[in-house]
Amino acid sequence: MSISIPVNADIELTEIRKTDKPRLVRYLNDATVFNNTLMIPSPYTKERAEAYIKLCRESEKNHGFIANFAIRERATGHLIGGCGRFMKDVHKDEIGYWLGEPFRNRGIMSAAIKALCQHIFATTDTVRIEGIVFLSNAASVKTLEKAGFEREGLLRKYVVKNGETKDVFIYSRLK
Repeated sequence: MSISIPVNADIELTEIRKTDKPRLVRYLNDATVFNNTLMIPSPYTKERAEAYIKLCRESEKNHGFIANFAIRERATGHLIGGCGRFMKDVHKDEIGYWLGEPFRNRGIMSAAIKALCQHIFATTDTVRIEGIVFLSNAASVKTLEKAGFEREGLLRKYVVKNGETKDVFIYSRLK
């Protein structure tokens, strides 16, 4: 399945491709990505990248839509990050995202999240998209707020990361 969601003149969201494996390994072995996400393991090996790519392909085939997107430079076609949706129920999704270190602090992620949300709202019955953020992740807080999300509250002892129960902020964007 091939798709291209424009983010801006330089960036687009596309399907995850087999050729993305080296960049997945390169960018997901960043301690900042590991420390600020719940689902990305460390170390991130080429075997994990292969398994993730296979999972994305199977999900696309079985469900008929893309849930995990590559954030890609249009000029080079290179993967620079990722974002995706986790369907919580018929009307509610949760998003997750990461960006390679060389591409941070340029507004790319907030623009990608806006484009992803617009796509979800336009193509599904979703009316609520949530973002869960570790309290220590000020960059992600800023990113979600720039993407039109509002903080709804604090969820105490909501997730477990590295064997430690953590509090998180919950953000949402409504259709």
